[in-house]
Amino acid sequence: MNKELLLSRIQTPDGTFICSRSFNDLAEYTDKNGQHYGLEGGLAYQKVQYDKNDYRDASIYTTDDFSLIRENIVWDSYGIDGDEEMQQIKIKDLELDHIENILILPSLSRTYEEILLSEIEFRKGL
Repeated sequence: MNKELLLSRIQTPDGTFICSRSFNDLAEYTDKNGQHYGLEGGLAYQKVQYDKNDYRDASIYTTDDFSLIRENIVWDSYGIDGDEEMQQIKIKDLELDHIENILILPSLSRTYEEILLSEIEFRKGL
């Protein structure tokens, strides 16, 4: 698998994670140290706005250890009929039948397909 950004995030000095999930998503936070941090760009690009260079890049890529991916990457779910409030479910917490239903979606990206197939294989190894 090529190195691809799965989750754009930074960690501020007080331990807070800031995630930018979409192109126009500007996530902002004022750290306990009084400094302001911002992150934007989602998976398209990563632009960090900060007062100091004391944050940690905590982004997750396809080349990271799978245990890190399954713990942090989420699937946006609107319920079985698609009419519920959106929930973000970590890959590790998806029910097997949910994963199987996601895998038949025609619009599913190749990257997510590989992640979900890896999750199935991971569970077989437990």
